[in-house]
Amino acid sequence: MSALAQNLPPELLPEALAAARAIQSESDRADALSALAQNLPPELLPEALAAARAIQSESDRANALSALAQKLPDILPEALAAARAIQGDDFRANALSALADSLSQMPSTELFPLWQDTLHELSLRTRRDLLQDIKALFPVIFALGGETATAEIARAIVDVARWWR
Repeated sequence: MSALAQNLPPELLPEALAAARAIQSESDRADALSALAQNLPPELLPEALAAARAIQSESDRANALSALAQKLPDILPEALAAARAIQGDDFRANALSALADSLSQMPSTELFPLWQDTLHELSLRTRRDLLQDIKALFPVIFALGGETATAEIARAIVDVARWWR
């Protein structure tokens, strides 16, 4: 379905979404929803969102929500929360990376509180996780503070690195 999603005529999209929702494997369902997300008309987005929210696997749910967040910017905070909750470091970094560009387009007044929550949550993880997640979220850091913020983050990491030995 993922390979076909880009070439489906609009009249088949409701059937494709129904087929995606019926997929038993959550990872395959998330992949199908992600592939369909960009082509879905506005009237099918609530159904796709409900299907993504119903996925139990943290990483699969975050991936599906990330794809839908590009069409539904209002769910960016939910998608970010789902991504932050992923315990697997590579899965979390991939989900955060998928959201970074969309997040960086948000107005700073909306983005900053999300960033504060995210940074706090990421600071509770291991050094490797924190570095990987900050790398994934670099567009967000740059959007919030430009080169100054990125330089300050780098300096803070260097300062803290001495405690990581």
